[in-house]
Amino acid sequence: MKKILLPTDFSDNAQKAIDYALYLFEKEACILYLMHAYYSAPSASGTKMTAKEDLKQLAQTLEANNNRKHRFETILETDSVINLVNRTVIDKGVDYVFMGTKGSSALREKFIGGNTTDVLKYLVACPVVTVPDGYDYDLPEEIVFATDFKHTFKNHELAPLITLAKLWNSKLNVVHIHTEKELNDDQKQNKELLKGLLKPIKSKFKEITLEDTIAGTLRNFERENPEIGMAALLRTKHGYFQKLLREPVVRNMAFQTEVPLLVLPMVG
Repeated sequence: MKKILLPTDFSDNAQKAIDYALYLFEKEACILYLMHAYYSAPSASGTKMTAKEDLKQLAQTLEANNNRKHRFETILETDSVINLVNRTVIDKGVDYVFMGTKGSSALREKFIGGNTTDVLKYLVACPVVTVPDGYDYDLPEEIVFATDFKHTFKNHELAPLITLAKLWNSKLNVVHIHTEKELNDDQKQNKELLKGLLKPIKSKFKEITLEDTIAGTLRNFERENPEIGMAALLRTKHGYFQKLLREPVVRNMAFQTEVPLLVLPMVG
């Protein structure tokens, strides 16, 4: 049974991320944790009691959809989003976190500047799927996985990606962006290793030319291939994920990509 964490601030974009998770996992037995980290500030709307009632109402509404494979639990605490997400992932053994990329208007600046980006940067132990504002979700016919082949892949690192690809028989496009003249021996070895690990799913490997930025290059690749329904990156100490942070932003991908972004944790 999959365990999925769904942080919400009750905004439309948070609801979109919840709906997308339910849609993606509609065939799977899941426990879905609806989580709200209460943030007390003069600009915050409502009280903790209001938030508790809103969370209860949300769970009842989702349960009324009557997917018997899905069970909902609510989590409400006064804490930062990143702290509560981290603790819940560990305590509940969460398999995926789904988040929107924009929050409610009262907390919008703080949410964009902090919560989703913090989770992407600092949540080490769990895959995160961010769903862009305004995304009209559909099945991921194809998934693009960007890598520089500088990392020696482990099966556990790729397992969440393979699981998602298997859900809807998605094809995986493994994309290498040219930032060097040719692959060195280690990169070639890692590429062959990756091919072996991806045998359980359909995959193809592509080379694309670096444009202005890595984020921009990947966005353009998505636009040129409309069958792509998800992008994926592995959170490594070096590689595309860190380069996006230095561009500066994981924010460039998380808030401007036109499809959901899956960020995989690095094991070990």
